[in-house]
Formats: sequence, structure tokens, C-alpha cells
Amino acid sequence: MRILPPLSLLLLFLLCSACSLRQGENTASPPGGAIESDGKAARIWQRYTARALAAEALTGPFRISASLRYTAASGESTRVSSLLWGNGKADSPYPLRLDLLAGIGAVVAKVREDSGSFTAFSPDENTAYTHTRDDRTLVSFGVPIPLPLGDLTLLLTGQSGRLFLPAGTWTDSGVPPQHTLTANGASYSITRASLPGVLELSDTGAPIAWREHHKDGWSIEMEPGGENPLQPQKLRISHPKGYSALIVVKEISRVSPPYTAAQMDLSLPPGTITKPLKQ
Repeated sequence: MRILPPLSLLLLFLLCSACSLRQGENTASPPGGAIESDGKAARIWQRYTARALAAEALTGPFRISASLRYTAASGESTRVSSLLWGNGKADSPYPLRLDLLAGIGAVVAKVREDSGSFTAFSPDENTAYTHTRDDRTLVSFGVPIPLPLGDLTLLLTGQSGRLFLPAGTWTDSGVPPQHTLTANGASYSITRASLPGVLELSDTGAPIAWREHHKDGWSIEMEPGGENPLQPQKLRISHPKGYSALIVVKEISRVSPPYTAAQMDLSLPPGTITKPLKQ
């Protein structure tokens, strides 16, 4: 048997000791980077929560003027103008009215939605399509916006806290446990909200993107407004199957006095055909 000389034994001992020290350094405590990452994600979330709570003051009668361009899976594209209005009560945005117009003001569709029903009137077809309200009603009508009008209204008027913060206790500022830093801020996996999914916030706490949890779902990119970061100037909506929509907000007006019941109603002309909206 070969016996190592004393100097070789000493070098071998020192080498093994160094390896043990390095292994101990890797497992003794969490890396500082992870702690710093959690701290930044928490600060961004708290900025968003503070903004969302302040947005409660924005309730009340409103009128939103916007342009809408949307594309079907076939590639066919449509461009219209839109007017969305309602009384924006503190407990509910309903009822809501939406008019879609083309060209020099020709009405493409008139829509009314409340907490339980959806009606869309097409003048060209002289037909009113009705359905019990759900999250995909506009999609079924041919407009690729995967939100009910109520949720879209909350998003456009800067009240997204009602969608993304915990339902029932939406003022809760607890940071979602599943989060990660991104190039633009941080993203959070939200499960207990009215609109669950993955929400991305900018460093300043403004919503900039949302997507459904499953990889083949809808996604929305939000371009924050200048005066109010919670009121997006643009929404870019997309789906892997080829559906897309671009909403560009032109003006959000506060209205006084509130709209009357007649202004919030959708009167159908005589002879209108009524059909159920296929889902």
C-alpha cells in the first residue's frame, strides 16, 4: 500500500476543509437576494393597494368615449367607436349602456347589461340578442372582450381593486404569496379575487398586464394613464386562437345629474326579433 507523504496529506486536508466551508455557506441561511426580492414585491403591492383604496372616490355617473378595433380568429378586423355610460354606484356599476358606432355615427349595436341579464340590439338585423349575464357574453356577441361590461367599467374607471384584490375583503393589503419580480415591476398570482389570474404591476404600483392562469387563456395589457395610473389609456386584449382587441380611451367624463331610468334603458323598435344569444 502506498503511503502519501506528510505534505500531500496536509494539502488534501486543507482542500476538504475548504469544500466543507463552501457547502456550509450555501445552506446556512437564505440568500439576501430572495429577501430583497420579497421586499420589493411587497412595496409594489402596497403602492397598488393604496391607489386602489383611494380610487373609491371615483364612483358616480360617468361617460366613456373610446375607439375599438377587434379581430376575429379568421383575421377579419372591425373598427368602431364606442360610448359606455352608467351611474357608477358605490356598491355596483349596474345598469350599464354601451353603443357601438361606425362611420359617421351609424349605430352598429346597442347593449344593456345589468347584474343578471345582457341584451344586444343589432339594427342591421333588427334583432335583439338576450342572455343571462356571464363573463363571456361580449365574446359570444362577436366582440373579443372576455369581461362583462361591469368589470370592463371598473377597469377603465380606475377601480381595478374591486377586481384584483380579495373578494369580500378587497381592502386587504396582504401580499399574494406567489409573486415574482419582472423587468417592469412584479407579477402576482391572484386566486381569491373577482377576476383571478396573474396580475403584473409596474414599480409605481400601476396595473400593466393581466392573464388567466392557464396558458391558453386570455391576456390583457394595460397602458397606464398620465394623470391617474390606475385608469388605462389603452387595453390590448389577445387570445392564442387569434382573437384580439384594442381599446383606446379618448375621454372619461364625470356626469351630473345622474342618468335617468329612461337613459339607462334599451328601447327596442316595434317589430324587433328577439333571439337567445348562443354561448
